[in-house]
Amino acid sequence: MGKSVLTIRLDDITPDMDWGKFERLKAIFDKYGIKPLIGVVPDNQDPKLKVGKARADFWEYILELQKDGWSISQHGYTHVYDSQNGGLLGLHRFSEFAGLPYEVQFDRLKRGQEILQSHGIYATIFMAPGHTFDENTLKALKELDFQYVTDGYASEPYKRSGLTFIPCKISSPKAVTGYDTLCLHLNHMSEAEMEELHKFLGNNKDLVVSYAKVLDEDFHKEYNDKIASEEEKALRARNKRKNVANDTVMQRYLQRTYSEKKWLKQIKRILGLPRLMVELLIRKIKK
Repeated sequence: MGKSVLTIRLDDITPDMDWGKFERLKAIFDKYGIKPLIGVVPDNQDPKLKVGKARADFWEYILELQKDGWSISQHGYTHVYDSQNGGLLGLHRFSEFAGLPYEVQFDRLKRGQEILQSHGIYATIFMAPGHTFDENTLKALKELDFQYVTDGYASEPYKRSGLTFIPCKISSPKAVTGYDTLCLHLNHMSEAEMEELHKFLGNNKDLVVSYAKVLDEDFHKEYNDKIASEEEKALRARNKRKNVANDTVMQRYLQRTYSEKKWLKQIKRILGLPRLMVELLIRKIKK
């Protein structure tokens, strides 16, 4: 591939988000000249996203960010999940779109689009709440003249159903191979996580780029069996990591066998396997 590019997106941008955290992140991005992609919810009805006092000049401010080089995407319509379908990626079992009839999805997307356009925002990028969408979503997006989807588990952008998919696989800052997008939910970020991001950007100035720079490239690769296989493999690895993160026995094993020295960590992991097997067996017996 020969090229590694990381860009950043901020989900759940609403008038009543945590503006203190937003301004903290913006200061970090400004320091390093990074213009991220932001996902604006047209008509936020999700109570989980209503975390602060609504900003009266919200739409004017979003336009200012756009003029300053920030990229804008439509983040669903109301951000309310009323479907239990995981869609094409299957990352979650909840969705605002996947699994619903085409007419319902088209109507929601169009309503959201009309709200953004009424405020002078003509977004061509779609950000699906929960990363969940299906073929009907893509069909409706194409009909409504969207051009990009910020999602996908491949290592480089590809075209599918007439739309360009920009991969988005990570939620914490790290070096990547190929193209990827760091997905951040600012409402839930801690100060420690912001400091981690700050340090990462300082150490990876040549890797992290503004979102518009990726959109300036011309991608032609069509979705094919090879890309499908790559995504399936990446999704399996993601689910495996998620299962480990949610497994208390595995977490105790990883913590007691950790070392900053790679060679020592490998030895401790191997020596710790017998105890891990016993703990897993005991848990199975207890069940």
